[in-house]
Amino acid sequence: MDAILKQILTNSTNKIDLMLIGKSILEFIIFIIVLRLVNKGLYLFFDKIISKVKDNETRKHYHTLRQLGVYIVDALIILFFVTNILENFGINMKPILATAGVLGVAVGFGAKKIVEDIFTGLSIILTGQVRVGDYVTINNSTGTVEKFTLTMIILRTFNGDVHYLRNGQIDTIVNQTKDFSYPLFNISVAYKTNITHAMHVLRELGRELREDPTYSKYVLSDIEVFGLNEFQDSAIIIQARIKTTPQEQWMVKRKFNQMVKERFEKEGIEIPFNQLVVHKAEEGQEV
Repeated sequence: MDAILKQILTNSTNKIDLMLIGKSILEFIIFIIVLRLVNKGLYLFFDKIISKVKDNETRKHYHTLRQLGVYIVDALIILFFVTNILENFGINMKPILATAGVLGVAVGFGAKKIVEDIFTGLSIILTGQVRVGDYVTINNSTGTVEKFTLTMIILRTFNGDVHYLRNGQIDTIVNQTKDFSYPLFNISVAYKTNITHAMHVLRELGRELREDPTYSKYVLSDIEVFGLNEFQDSAIIIQARIKTTPQEQWMVKRKFNQMVKERFEKEGIEIPFNQLVVHKAEEGQEV
């Protein structure tokens, strides 16, 4: 390695001249132009494909492939131009590449994590586990996938935090926006409530929500009311769920909760809450 470094320094000192610098600057400008043209071409190519796809899930998959393709092509272009510019200064890349055999041990140890990240990343993208725009939980991090590369996944949480997750360290992936979603409702009612009537009201509200022009495109099926699910100290719990399009389950849930609150008030169905009853002791009475 010392001999190679000496060669680099000697050749660079002896051969640098204005023509060489001008040539290198020209190649750098060409590199920038090529990089932008190739990136633009890739975006146009994938945009043309995406525009013909009606399924939102497939579109997300192509968006992720586009991002990954740009990442790989950019890396190859940068490698090519850097090698070419170094050779202008008399730096022979052959002995440097030959040292790859010597550096094989380093690759086996130091770069083992990178290789692991790349293979895991390819496996994740090819099996469609995660796409850009999905809302996922990876290990202990939950957020929206902002970027996917061969080595890491970048998540942004609801409060804006950014999590960088190495692909090779991913153990579990929970995708909350794959194909469809289910907002789950645990609705509390008082013990005195007529459960059959309350369940009937919930089914009516589910039909109204599905027929609402604003929300009908997000609701994929009728509400499923499972019935009395749990006894609590001051309430009984009716469980239900609605099948929705991906990433719209929270909006649908908020709307349905509002509808339940308003209708239960009209129907006289009590939604219990914890209350503290205070009794005032009369004079002379022990508390």
